[in-house]
Amino acid sequence: MVRKPMPAPPQQAENGVAPPVQVPKLTPQPRQRRRGLLLLGVLVVAGGGVISYQTITGLSNRVPILVMTHDVAPGRQLTANDVTTTTVGVDNLVSTIPARDLPQVIGKRAATDLVAGMLVQPRLLTDQVVPIVGQQLVPVAVKPSRLPARGLRPGDPILVLATPENQAVPASRPAARPVIEAVVDQVKGPDTDGLMVVDLIVSNSRGTELAGLAASGQVALVLNPRSR
Repeated sequence: MVRKPMPAPPQQAENGVAPPVQVPKLTPQPRQRRRGLLLLGVLVVAGGGVISYQTITGLSNRVPILVMTHDVAPGRQLTANDVTTTTVGVDNLVSTIPARDLPQVIGKRAATDLVAGMLVQPRLLTDQVVPIVGQQLVPVAVKPSRLPARGLRPGDPILVLATPENQAVPASRPAARPVIEAVVDQVKGPDTDGLMVVDLIVSNSRGTELAGLAASGQVALVLNPRSR
């Protein structure tokens, strides 16, 4: 077995006092690392300041405006239960109605289909009664089987098709049967005869034609894509 030499005992000074212990020096951190840590601290502080500024600015830009609380069909008057006030932050490019104008909004009519949660905008309201100038309101009674299974609701855009029972139309003449564009005003029924009555809004140029089709009872309603 090879024995390791024993460490030499610490030397003593001639006067019997041990020499001072040598303390190892700490290696200083590189200057580049310290600069990186300093820069990181500055970025964290700056980022926190930006977030705080944006939060305060966003809160200061919040304004009280009007918002819908219930769905309202086109042409229907708004009541106090349909509209309320809320405070939100909106861009200046977004058209809104201030909360202070609530009394003037009550009683106005929906110019389009208004949905709960929608911000009330001036262009969505009107003082005109449906049908407005240039339109006619025509009631159409149809069998439930000639309506979409999902049903119809006010504001739905539809096509009214003539469907004569005992008249064959050649395939080469698809335009022989009139097609009329309309918008649903309201739906009621079924009545005592089992028919659904749908009030349709059409242009003046097609009102008489639609009334003639409705009188024959040979029509079907086709639902177009809804806007919402």
